[in-house]
Amino acid sequence: MNDRTHFFLSCGILVLVVSLALRPQPSEFLSPVTAQNSTIQPETSLESIHRFLEIEEGLATVSLAPAELDLAEVKTVRLPSKPDRREFIPMNVVPLQKKQDPVPASIPAAVPAQKPQIYSPVVKRISSQENRQLRKFESNASDLIDQSYDSFSRGLMTLSDYQLALNVAYQARINVAELRDAKNARVRLLTEKQALLEKAVEQLQMMNQPAAQGWFGDVVHARLILAQNQYEIATAAENKDQMGFALREINRLSDQYYSVRKQELMVGAADLNEYRRASRAVFVANLETNSFDNREADNDSNLADYIRRLERIQENVDLLSERGAGLGRKDLLELSQAQLAYVQGNSYRHQKDERMSRIKFEQSRKHAQEAWEVRVNEYYPRGTSDLHELTSAWIMWRSADAELKQLETTKSSETDRELQAGLDQMLNLSGQIQDRRGRMASDISLVYCLKDAELLAQLKQKSE
Repeated sequence: MNDRTHFFLSCGILVLVVSLALRPQPSEFLSPVTAQNSTIQPETSLESIHRFLEIEEGLATVSLAPAELDLAEVKTVRLPSKPDRREFIPMNVVPLQKKQDPVPASIPAAVPAQKPQIYSPVVKRISSQENRQLRKFESNASDLIDQSYDSFSRGLMTLSDYQLALNVAYQARINVAELRDAKNARVRLLTEKQALLEKAVEQLQMMNQPAAQGWFGDVVHARLILAQNQYEIATAAENKDQMGFALREINRLSDQYYSVRKQELMVGAADLNEYRRASRAVFVANLETNSFDNREADNDSNLADYIRRLERIQENVDLLSERGAGLGRKDLLELSQAQLAYVQGNSYRHQKDERMSRIKFEQSRKHAQEAWEVRVNEYYPRGTSDLHELTSAWIMWRSADAELKQLETTKSSETDRELQAGLDQMLNLSGQIQDRRGRMASDISLVYCLKDAELLAQLKQKSE
């Protein structure tokens, strides 16, 4: 071999000898750190699995350990063999509240104090049975609104009858809301009523055709009703500017309505009831304007003008009755006399003459009661009077009785029994009606709502 080959062979043998000499002993092969690692590592993986299962079951820890630890931390940290259950709070269970430090003054602690304000105090004085009654009253009022809207939209109900149905229904809903102390209920419900009246105006405006007798008078009347409802909303909201604007519209439309009905009456396109209604619209508009402008002294002349118009109407009804015309029928004659005596009673009361006012209201109640009795006993069984005419006569009877009670020092229970007996008789007649097509459903619901109004008055007296 040459010298280079001999040199490489000698170096290889030397490296082999040195490596054998430096090889460690078998007892020193495992280091302490490695041994400790081999014992702790299974415990760490078991703990991770346990925590994963706890989280999957809906549990969350108060303080979670880091997911990965350094080797030096493993030497000093001893993981518990069993986790402490007190450190886990179920997420789907309300934990027990621990004692906390007092809340600083800068942080408002008003939530517990506001909780009693959520519940209305009316709940304490209205029983569950009375609450069921209130829900029934609301249901009957809603039925009357829907049924009257359907009848009016189909041309089966006049505008004045539709107005009466809406007034009775929404007044019942307002009374129920007031018994429950609902805030802003009057404004909210009157605004809902406003939408229905706007639809009525739109529907009447589309009826402009040669065959629509009295069309323009109905449109003006609908606009007047809309303005009157706007005035009620402004009054409930205590908005003086809106009240003044609505009153100006009421005065303008009432004058226009009266002049249209007067012309229609002269040519036979309107009856005495429409003319009486237009005269009352002017009277009410002037009355509200005088009250708004603090000019109550002008009410005397306003009442005198209205009474003169009603007296002329009464003369025409008397003339028709003497000639045996249908417009002078006994029930219409009695109702005309009842309305005249009713306004005269208001006039005497405004003049501080309680004796004459009491006499006139007594006459009004008597005439209205006779009109109702002749309708229910003679005309209704023969089919010449319907349920709505019975209802309108009863309403006039009830209004005169209410005005008379304000002047009487002692209340008579006999008149109350007669009124309630008349209303119950109309309820019985309503229950006997099988065919409720057309506007009949609305007329029946009106009777139910009148009965509900009587019960609501009793609940209101009981809650006060």
